[in-house]
Amino acid sequence: MKQLNVEVHQGYAELSNAQTLEIFGTQGAKTTITADNVIVASGSRPHFFAASIPRLVNSEELLRITTLPSHLAIIGGGYIGCEFASIYRSLGCQVTLIEKESRILSGWESEAGEYVGKELGARGVTIQLNCNASFAEIETTKTGVRIPVPDRKSVEADLVLVATGRRPNSHGVGLNALGVEDDGFLKVDDRMRLPQPGLYAVGDVNGISLLDSTAFSQASVAIGSILGGESRFDYSWIPRCVHTEPSAAAVGLTQEEATAHGFDCMAVSEDIRLVSDGARSVADPEPTFLKIVIESRSRRLLGCLVVGDHAPAIVNVAAVAMRSGVSIDKLREIPLAQPSASEALMGALRKLDLAH
Repeated sequence: MKQLNVEVHQGYAELSNAQTLEIFGTQGAKTTITADNVIVASGSRPHFFAASIPRLVNSEELLRITTLPSHLAIIGGGYIGCEFASIYRSLGCQVTLIEKESRILSGWESEAGEYVGKELGARGVTIQLNCNASFAEIETTKTGVRIPVPDRKSVEADLVLVATGRRPNSHGVGLNALGVEDDGFLKVDDRMRLPQPGLYAVGDVNGISLLDSTAFSQASVAIGSILGGESRFDYSWIPRCVHTEPSAAAVGLTQEEATAHGFDCMAVSEDIRLVSDGARSVADPEPTFLKIVIESRSRRLLGCLVVGDHAPAIVNVAAVAMRSGVSIDKLREIPLAQPSASEALMGALRKLDLAH
């Protein structure tokens, strides 16, 4: 930050008006800053916080625990729950993942939840779907916690991670006094502007997508808007990733979303075995799942989903292709290093006409 000539202040900040910020330091000192524009990037925190319930923790509290539980139960099968299930199973813990929906990763393509769930199960994670665990019924025992599960055997664990979403750090910044609703995620337009001129909000605090890639893109749009540019934020361009083992990544529209948007589209999916760069041998005995969605008339790439160890790298290539607007016919002509993970996307595109 110093090398970039960025002035950093530690403390709690509150807006007294749209251009004035009062910063209260840890020692009680107050600093006043004025600016033409203010970007709120105060992030989010876990939705669950109940210090009075023993052995129930949120994701931030779990990271502060330095000993491994013998059995970790996780309530919530979103990307946070799945990632921690993968991590703690790799560390040797028994892991049970409890999800109220009919599949994990319910906000993703159905194949993502199916494949990630299958891989987690193959690695020893017990997944219980259609289970709506009630906090009021969770019991503390002498050795751990008992979670009653309707019509099934109760889950007994040493520790419970509650991964049921996150809430924004929007209240207390002084926005409400300026006419900006701050009782939830902050509402912004496609240029990241809040209703009050000169105020912007980026990242988790606006709730559009709680991912690093989204925050980075939104920050670029906000800066562009401040500098007089015409950039707009479009979530369909933003890659997203779940860092499980193996990982899942996606960009663009799902097949269902593309159809709902009125696109005449076609889709192809397949399992691909990736080969190593060195010996041209199978690098991973487990296949990489790849699904692509194409607009039939323009033959543009609308969406891409990959589940496998190299999923982010493959999806990044798809994101570049989507953003540039190149047709799949032109994309297939681009030579890539072989063998490589990125070549898997090209292989699927070449097979598209054969599949239809």
